[in-house]
Amino acid sequence: MPTYDYRCDACNHDFSAMHKISDAAPPCPQCGGAVRKKVTAPAVLGGGGSGGKAAPEFSGGCGSGCGCHRPQ
Repeated sequence: MPTYDYRCDACNHDFSAMHKISDAAPPCPQCGGAVRKKVTAPAVLGGGGSGGKAAPEFSGGCGSGCGCHRPQ
């Protein structure tokens, strides 16, 4: 279930709430006022850009041309 960040219009309280995307925004937990959803960057989990594939095995160097590679 996604987590959303909100700010209260009445008291400017910032908070997060976890709910379905189809659910209405919750009231402010501090004062009960109306809230607005804050624009935030999405969370990215896993990363690596490998498309779910395992990382390639070590090739013997850092790839930066520093000379640390293994002799062949």
